[in-house]
Amino acid sequence: MTHFCPSCWSEIGAECLCLVCGTDIEEMSTATYTEKLLQALYHPEPTVPVRAATILGQLGSTSAVEPLIQLAALTPDLYLQEAAIRALGQIGDARALPLLNKLRREGAVRVRIAANEAVGALSRETNRK
Repeated sequence: MTHFCPSCWSEIGAECLCLVCGTDIEEMSTATYTEKLLQALYHPEPTVPVRAATILGQLGSTSAVEPLIQLAALTPDLYLQEAAIRALGQIGDARALPLLNKLRREGAVRVRIAANEAVGALSRETNRK
């Protein structure tokens, strides 16, 4: 089994201290589930960040809005970008609207579709309030 440092995502063994960044692995075990998911957005194994973004959206985690916005704006991975956009739509925070509106007009088709759906979800949420 391969283990990764939860801070820098370097491959580690069974050490209690990451030899690359110095993170105390035992101390990181006290992080909340949301904090761990936010860290996982930058995991090197490509399916992990997609799964983390999806879960953050399902949880409706407002603390994930800014990291998801940043991720959706900067990642070259279209699947991760799509997952971040969908999560932002599920969370329903208006802070995501400027980026979502931009992505509705540009980028890959799957990204534009996800952004359009997320804006629709945000609009419905705003109308309910």
